[in-house]
Amino acid sequence: MEPVFTTLDAVLERAVDAGADEAEACFERSGGVSIKVFRGGVEKFTSSEAMGVGIRVFAGGRAGRSYTSDLSGKALASAAGAAVASARITPPDPDRALAPADLYPAGFAEGRYLGGELGMWGGDPASVPAAEKIELALEMERLALGHDPRVTGVETAAYSESAGEMALASTRGFTAGYRASICYGYLVAIAESGGESQTGFGFTAGRSPGSLDAAAAAQEAASMAVDLLGARQADTARVPVLFDNLSTGELLASLAGALSGESVVKGRSFLAGRLGEEVASGLVTVRDDGLIPGGFGTAPFDGEGVETRKNTLIDNGVLASFLHNCYTGARTGSGTTGNAGRASFRSPVGVSPTNIYLEPGDASHEELRSGMGRGFEVRELQGVHIGLSPVTGEVSIGARGLWIEGGRPVHAVREVTIAGTFSEILLGVAGVGNNLRFTPMLGGTGTPSILVEGLTVGGK
Repeated sequence: MEPVFTTLDAVLERAVDAGADEAEACFERSGGVSIKVFRGGVEKFTSSEAMGVGIRVFAGGRAGRSYTSDLSGKALASAAGAAVASARITPPDPDRALAPADLYPAGFAEGRYLGGELGMWGGDPASVPAAEKIELALEMERLALGHDPRVTGVETAAYSESAGEMALASTRGFTAGYRASICYGYLVAIAESGGESQTGFGFTAGRSPGSLDAAAAAQEAASMAVDLLGARQADTARVPVLFDNLSTGELLASLAGALSGESVVKGRSFLAGRLGEEVASGLVTVRDDGLIPGGFGTAPFDGEGVETRKNTLIDNGVLASFLHNCYTGARTGSGTTGNAGRASFRSPVGVSPTNIYLEPGDASHEELRSGMGRGFEVRELQGVHIGLSPVTGEVSIGARGLWIEGGRPVHAVREVTIAGTFSEILLGVAGVGNNLRFTPMLGGTGTPSILVEGLTVGGK
């Protein structure tokens, strides 16, 4: 048995001695590096480490929790006692409980790390010299500047990594953990022409520094910046709108909030009460799969030890399920979907997607464009966090992109607003691309391009 599980077992014993009927202890160790370069030199280099144990207890039908980053025996005993003390002053709630053992994955009681076959661990990125990571960021900057004479600068070129382990133990016999690593590089390129400047974004992501493609990220950012030169406002019109896969990812990341059972229980989802209803075009199928090999949200079990799985949330346009942890599943009578999430050992258990994605179609992005006639192609959404509401379903977001005539771009577009509702977008999907792409910056969201048959694009 790994030493960390011996520590967690000791925590459980102390919680029971303090008066808990049942208990759960979660250990987390994580480390990360963030590098930013500018004009051929290192602008910022930071590293971080975090480690600690979170404790949940259940006593007399009441739940309590605490955490500590001090792993000494005295501190762990104190944290266990504090969790029990907090349970004594918490209102009783029969729906709060540990996950049933029959939902745990194979090997849950063996005191070892699971998920080796899932491709979550690309090796410890800390073992790669910092100079190589700095060079990757510098290479992205150099390649972007060399892409086109109109690319005159790079606003940001950065590398980031995180790696660590999570281990869980409970009085129901769960004793297992997993390791994961994520690395990515991104940059914002600047293109200028005739006194005008535009920016473009690109990124590359993987499980290890060696899996990143600096050239692809640089080309993506530089070509976007150049494509958007000459942008002007468009007349207000209701037209087909083509969202590229990254913009669609931002839409789905926001929609995931409305698909959360936690939002439903709190009355903060525009989809609440609509299970079994047609909420999207028949071309729309949204799934969440925590077992995709190499997926940025992949894990063998969730934050409560429940085995992760594939869940269908929207099935050919019909709302089929919400994402649930044990508590929200009990509250709604639907059961957990293996989507309990913990932001860290300090956090309460919530609901989180794993690898949530929109199933791709057969058409390329270019085929969707050529078939749309006259309309607007979105290359960047602006103000997403305030303009997309999973609570009300309202949409009002800024955008940049290309104006399309006869299926071809005719000029770049700036300072327009896409207004409507999530329902209008979902029901209006008339085409789904084959260019599925997963984005770790959006929590492992995966999307292709989508063509929406008609939205109001507000310009001049």
